[in-house]
Parts: sequence; C-alpha cells; structure tokens
Amino acid sequence: MKIETEKAQVEPPVELGGLSCPLPLQDYPNVILGHGGGGKLSSELVEHIFLPAFENDYLAGLGDSTVFDVHEGRLAFSTDSYVVQPLFFPGGSIGDLAVNGTVNDLSMSGARPQYLSAGFIIEEGFPIAQLKKIADDMGAAARNAGVAIIAGDTKVVEKGHGDGCYINTAGVGVVPIGILAAFISLKEPTLGFSLIVMVVIIFGTRMGGTALMQSGSEV
Repeated sequence: MKIETEKAQVEPPVELGGLSCPLPLQDYPNVILGHGGGGKLSSELVEHIFLPAFENDYLAGLGDSTVFDVHEGRLAFSTDSYVVQPLFFPGGSIGDLAVNGTVNDLSMSGARPQYLSAGFIIEEGFPIAQLKKIADDMGAAARNAGVAIIAGDTKVVEKGHGDGCYINTAGVGVVPIGILAAFISLKEPTLGFSLIVMVVIIFGTRMGGTALMQSGSEV
C-alpha cells in the first residue's frame, strides 16, 4: 500500500514597510489598544520593533529597570517630551529629534551623555511601519551620539485622543571632575533679540564661551 503524506505549508513572514516578523504582529498593520497593555501584544511590539532598533546589552534582559555603571564625576539628568507635527520632516523625524534634543540638553550642562530612556504614547490606529521608522531613527541617532537607549515604555491611547505618536526621552550624563558649565542671558530690548551664552570652565586650564541661541523674540 502506498501512503502519501502532505507536507505542511509554512507561511513566510510578511513584509510590512520593511518590517519582517512572524505572526501575529503582521496581523496588525496599525497599533491597537492591546499593544499598550503590557501583555503578549506589547511584548511582540518590543521584540520586533524596539529591540532591533535600540539593540544593546542593557536591554537584553528586558527587566523592570536597568542597572548601569557611571564614570567618575557628577551626574546630569534631563527629560523632555516631543509632540511635534509633522512626525516626519525634511532631514529627520520625531525619533531622532527626541534623541538629539535630550543629548543636547545634557551637553549644555557640560556632561558627556551616556544613557537615555524612551517613553512612547501612541494613538490607536497609528501605522506599525511608521512606528518602526521612528524607532529606527532613534536608534541611529543614539548610535551617532554615542549613547544607549536602555529603558522604555509604551502606552496606547484611544483613537482621537492623541496625535499619532508622542515621545518622552530622559537622559543621564556624566560631568567630568573639574568641569563647570554656566549660562549667561544677554537681552537687548531695542534690537529685539536675546542671546544665551554657555561658559564652560575647566578648572586649572582655561575658560571658553559659546553662543547658543539668538532669536527675534525673547528666549
């Protein structure tokens, strides 16, 4: 007797805007409320979107918090939230803006930026492919700045209660021993501009000044 067996058909991963992942994430081209609930869908979002974009050893354990070492010196800490529109613009996106903004804030304290956290508030229905692009932009910006994104959180709000995607980044940097940063604000009402100067003092070495911002209105 001849017995014929039928080989099981295995569906290949589905491409979604450059994203290749197994079921069930590919079943959801848009973010749903379950992606922010902390369950299986949240885990899949982290595994297939954020971990590949932010890849580093600190995230590998996926713990509730991250423990890290710091070099000798004082710590600088900053946080900022980004609610810009449009989310994508010539030369960048909200993703690299969220990284570079906080890195810049730390640098203005005389610190060497080290670590960032990333918190996402995403509107229900937001395209997964766009979320991946934002995460990829954040990862690239972090690597370019020499920092690591080592903690994060994702929440999803009902459709109509957000504006696509909001991001909060907090950062930690180390101010080397012997460095002090100070700010001087110079205002000229008659000319209608303000100038902020950062003075970096390196004890026992030199002092330098850098103009940071000039505006047509008060800063």
